[in-house]
Amino acid sequence: MTSQTAWHAVAEFWPRAETSRFVRVGNIDFHVQISGAGEDLLLLHGAGASAHSFAGLAARLSKRHRVIAPDLPGQGFTTLLPVEAVGLAPFADYLRKLMFALEVKPRWIIGHSAGAALGAQYALDTDARPKGMLCINAAFIPFGSIAAPIFSKTAKWLARSQWLPKALASPALRWRATGSMLADTGSAVDPLMSRCYDTLLGNPDHIAGTLRMMAGWDLPPLLRRLPSLQAPVWLVAAEGDRTIPPERSNSVAQDLPLARSVRIPHLGHLAHEENPDIFDALFEEMVTNTGT
Repeated sequence: MTSQTAWHAVAEFWPRAETSRFVRVGNIDFHVQISGAGEDLLLLHGAGASAHSFAGLAARLSKRHRVIAPDLPGQGFTTLLPVEAVGLAPFADYLRKLMFALEVKPRWIIGHSAGAALGAQYALDTDARPKGMLCINAAFIPFGSIAAPIFSKTAKWLARSQWLPKALASPALRWRATGSMLADTGSAVDPLMSRCYDTLLGNPDHIAGTLRMMAGWDLPPLLRRLPSLQAPVWLVAAEGDRTIPPERSNSVAQDLPLARSVRIPHLGHLAHEENPDIFDALFEEMVTNTGT
């Protein structure tokens, strides 16, 4: 099943489907949602999600900005890539090519979880540096320095499996996987968003893309470059996040020259889905404080 075939099968209920389009970039069909007018704002979702995660927030932001929310390669409805083609630097390169194809120059970035690390990589690699970046429950050091090498080796082994994504996507396992995954985030999401995650977890390509993304997420080189990121970076951590503890998601603040740490009570890892108004207000505060 191609990514576009999978998309058309669910477009009737998918959040903000009217803003969706497919853009061919090299060997990748990107599914991307674009809406609004104003300065360009790039939204980057985390591993295991898709642009749907930003539906509520994107609807608010598009009243003042042109919002670009792609599904990352292998996630959602964007083409699955080989294991060796996945990584922070390659993904940033794919994004640059996508932005060029769309004639977009992001002035702002909002990244959730792994999308925050990708946003930083993109900001460091692009010629047109963004004005600022809002990171939500950022996964700059998701497993800790001791566990990371062990996890990376395991993830790389799992990412090459041909049978595991199909097994995990089977109906017998999926209903348990969806409920368990969402419970582990510490967030309470509405039925439509839960249905979207269940749909994604029923797609073997999406599962394979998630495993490959996690296996290829080489963070140490990015962490060494963070001190050169000369732009405001707001690190927003939800107190109820069971996936990435607030202390860990804000741990890179000391390495960022223009960082600000913010704590949000009660909400979980999918905080922007639970209460998009909070993040809409935080982003506009960052824009106002940053100025021109």
